[in-house]
Amino acid sequence: MPKGLSKKQKRVLGASLAAALAALALWSGPAPLRTPQREQRINVLERVTLGGAKQWISIRGHNKVNPVLLFLHGGPGSANLAKLRLQCPELEEHFVVVTWDQRGAGKSHAAFDTDTLSVEQIVNDTHELILILKERLDVDAVYLMGFSWGSVPGLLIAARYPEDLHAYIGVGQIVNYAEGERQSLAYVQGVAHQRNDAEALKALSAIDPAYTTADWYDQLMTQRAWLLKYGGVYHTADSYSHEALMLLRAREYALVDFALWPGASARSLKTLWPALTSLDLAALVPEVRVPVYFFAGRHDWNTPYRLVEDYFAQLYAPAGKELIWFEDAAHDVFFDRPAHVVEALLRIKQDVRVFLRNEP
Repeated sequence: MPKGLSKKQKRVLGASLAAALAALALWSGPAPLRTPQREQRINVLERVTLGGAKQWISIRGHNKVNPVLLFLHGGPGSANLAKLRLQCPELEEHFVVVTWDQRGAGKSHAAFDTDTLSVEQIVNDTHELILILKERLDVDAVYLMGFSWGSVPGLLIAARYPEDLHAYIGVGQIVNYAEGERQSLAYVQGVAHQRNDAEALKALSAIDPAYTTADWYDQLMTQRAWLLKYGGVYHTADSYSHEALMLLRAREYALVDFALWPGASARSLKTLWPALTSLDLAALVPEVRVPVYFFAGRHDWNTPYRLVEDYFAQLYAPAGKELIWFEDAAHDVFFDRPAHVVEALLRIKQDVRVFLRNEP
């Protein structure tokens, strides 16, 4: 406390400081950008209306004339507006990075509605957001990057609206949900047998590979817990603690957003799961007419890399395609190998420049 204040003044000042700290705990906003080019930078955290529902987006970049990179989070429901900012901050030097909490998830939890939450609605929301970004940022097209579940709407957008994209990047690309879950369960069961892990074998033996029983959600969470322990989610961690800390510390979220995040994530997954289990993107999307890049972790058993490899071989992509391996990574390459992610995206940016120059 400053010297020379009366007891009453000190009490008033103390109360004011406490109130300010409480307000700060509930406040969220864009994290500061560290760049001297104030007139060129962009740093926005705001709500936009997509498909009639208000949803939160973050737009960040050191130079607003750089190409736009739109990131679609995983899950469904695993929203994180701060993921790229905290794990791959260098991207903001080369792109205008746009992250988005999809309807019903993360900071957009208030937009949850079982009547409107569907795969098709998320695809429509994605396209509407792309059109908004094209107009607002005065660009002809964007780079679209879908991670895990986000690769479902991402790939469908690439197939339907190639004119709006410079390139599509699928990270932990989903191909066939049902087959992917079967292979993922077989992987953890195989590791449990190798390790003679009695606890795991007992828990995993009760799981229906098709996840069609009444307790399918609990079974899926059991499988994911062992997948996490056995290195199929991260190659360099065996818990989600870093994800929780990232969300808790992110300036983009208020404490109420953090508190509601788990429930919003579970609701999204439970609502979309029936449609996802019958989804076969290899059959739905045999062709994409923009440059396509798949980032695949060699140890990914969340979205099994073998399915991605097979789909890549059969995909017709006349504008070009590339499968980029992350040898020391599992599902979340942003956590396991962030520098490799940045390096790959910068090379893709250069590849697309060459492609556009040579395009007839």
